[in-house]
Amino acid sequence: MANSSSEPIVEVNGLLPQIHSAQIDIHVHVSITLNITPFVARQKVGGLVLSEVGTGIGADEPTLVLSNKRVVWRVPVFLALPGLGRLGQVGEVDVDAQTGEVLADRPALKRMIDNANRLAPDTAL
Repeated sequence: MANSSSEPIVEVNGLLPQIHSAQIDIHVHVSITLNITPFVARQKVGGLVLSEVGTGIGADEPTLVLSNKRVVWRVPVFLALPGLGRLGQVGEVDVDAQTGEVLADRPALKRMIDNANRLAPDTAL
């Protein structure tokens, strides 16, 4: 899924040797205060997607992610419908782990709606 934030993510794939197996050591030290818990991040995203995307959309367990400029809770967003259960992930939303800012713009929310409609084309959200 595409990152809902416009900030670039540091990927290490390009830094690894192009061989089948290799021993690498990566050391990263980040010191910040997490003012937002994963529970609060999930609540924020759940409320946003319910009001902006539609019913049947929910927020899952966040993962702590380090981007170039922020530490965020990345919250997967899924579609689940009565009688059908969970149909799949439709997107993800980042929540700044220090400020609580929800980093979702209109195009990201529109992509979630489009993804949900592809998963369940015969239902209205």
